[in-house]
Amino acid sequence: MNSKIVLLAFFLAIVSVCLAQRKEDIFARAVGPCIADKCQSRHTCYFGQCVPDGIAPAMPALDKSAAIGPCINYLCPGNSFCHQGHCYNNNI
Repeated sequence: MNSKIVLLAFFLAIVSVCLAQRKEDIFARAVGPCIADKCQSRHTCYFGQCVPDGIAPAMPALDKSAAIGPCINYLCPGNSFCHQGHCYNNNI
């Protein structure tokens, strides 16, 4: 029983590390920021960055209560991004 729990915890740790690296890999291929939640053709907006279609999962629905304020001219301060008119911290 305990060995199954340890194995499951190990598996979950490996999956979380792989997912974190995947997000970094996605941002490494970004071509620039999204403007009004839009990108050029064959690209999609993912956490404020335009990335090639097919490399990023669908943008999750963000909780508007987590917004730090409105976007101004589609811009946000510091290390945050604009999504649907609201600024969110980039560590979501």
